[in-house]
Amino acid sequence: MELKIVTLRDDFLEIEAVDEDPSVLDSLAEILQKIDGVEYAGIVIEHPLTMKTILRVMTNKQKIKSKDAVIKALDELSTIVDELIEKIKQI
Repeated sequence: MELKIVTLRDDFLEIEAVDEDPSVLDSLAEILQKIDGVEYAGIVIEHPLTMKTILRVMTNKQKIKSKDAVIKALDELSTIVDELIEKIKQI
């Protein structure tokens, strides 16, 4: 996965992923939307042939900085993945 931080401010973060399935960033955006202080989180698929997906996160910086929101969402996504791995191992 090729990731690039396009924009980083306290209230806005934009990440570009190339050659990656957009579902990864879409899952992250869904978790971000549930975090208090996140005003917008979503992805844009630039074009299916370019394989470029952009995640945009806008926050109320008085509540949570954009970078901290992404870190919190990644921690939660990691926990979900770990739980899923354990459930699959038990089968």
